[in-house]
Amino acid sequence: MLIGATLVVAAALLLFAMIAEDLLDGGGFIAHDVAVLHWFVDHRTELTISVARVIGTLASFTALLLAGIALLLWLWRRGVNPILAASPVAALALAGLASTTAKAMFDRPRPPLEARAAHAMLAAFPSGHSTDSAAFFLAASAVIALAVMIRPRAQLLTVVVGGGMAGVVGISRLVLGVHWLSDVVAGWALGTAVAVAVVTTAWWFATRPAMARTPDAEPSAEPT
Repeated sequence: MLIGATLVVAAALLLFAMIAEDLLDGGGFIAHDVAVLHWFVDHRTELTISVARVIGTLASFTALLLAGIALLLWLWRRGVNPILAASPVAALALAGLASTTAKAMFDRPRPPLEARAAHAMLAAFPSGHSTDSAAFFLAASAVIALAVMIRPRAQLLTVVVGGGMAGVVGISRLVLGVHWLSDVVAGWALGTAVAVAVVTTAWWFATRPAMARTPDAEPSAEPT
């Protein structure tokens, strides 16, 4: 599990770094940004814009934080280790800090005003909604899969649903024209790295006492 998690984190951070390098060089992945933006702007409707706005509100940092606190309390009542139960909130907080820091570092302009269908603040890269939602939904789904679900298929499905929810949030930012494609993909990558790192660390600390209780560590009874 540790090896797999390390590989996922490394791959996600590598993807983020590659997109960041393309942003600085002016080529590579970001060369598709304008074409993708035009496609979404040309094909969006009033309905899709309205839905995207609702998704943006539900996936705001504040809304996700409230959902994370509610999830923490629910998991705690089920007897889940507090460290593991709090990991989605921790992942959200770290992802928010990471995306805000990256925005200040790169200071990338957002798409033109005429393409936007919603108000947006701060710089574009990476997408804060994409980063936060990937970190939160992946962390939450992973914790539920590990601590609540029993069957492997149910565990896999839970994580897939979490990833799908993060994907929908990212696409909604493209529909609204407030982010470039590379902003969204970089946000997904950064959020994924944070989620996997936080949940894996929390899982290790939560299961460490149980792992330490081996038969050899049990005191042997004295013969009478």
